Amino acid sequence: MICKKVNKRGVIGIIFFFMILFVILIFGLIAVVALGIIDYASDTVTPIMEELGVVGETNMSEISGYTFTPLNKIIQALPWLIGACYVVALIFSIIFVMSYSYNPHPAFMGFYIVMILLLIFGSIIISNAYQDIYTQTDEIALRLQDQTLMSYMILYSPVILTLIAFITGIYLFSRTKEDSGGYGI
Repeated sequence: MICKKVNKRGVIGIIFFFMILFVILIFGLIAVVALGIIDYASDTVTPIMEELGVVGETNMSEISGYTFTPLNKIIQALPWLIGACYVVALIFSIIFVMSYSYNPHPAFMGFYIVMILLLIFGSIIISNAYQDIYTQTDEIALRLQDQTLMSYMILYSPVILTLIAFITGIYLFSRTKEDSGGYGI
């Protein structure tokens, strides 16, 4: 009796990939807005804490120099760290698909294109929402404008995510069964 390995995964790999891309985009938006708020709060609180003076026998200005000044420096470096993490997450999504031994049936190509269209519409909505916040003149918008890498990645997310989706789609649907793990002996 010859046992034939049957691929019963269907479209779950495709759905999972697009969920990963959309979650990365949403977390990027949340992280950049939260960092803008934290940056504003840090720039407001740090000068106040550095001018506390002496309370009893304790020099509170010196203590805040040990705590708030290094914390403010870390917060000022976070935009590039978050941007680098965002780019690495997008690269990881491509590597995830390339390392995943999933070879979808060519009949799922239409479903894949539909998922690309949904990803494009979702990223356009998020990009436009970010642009509405980004183009204001309040403090949070100014903090977002200082975050050049993440602002670029979110504002141009429809193009970037579409490019990633097409590259991975070409890779997924152009592999043969032998390239993706093989079904033969």
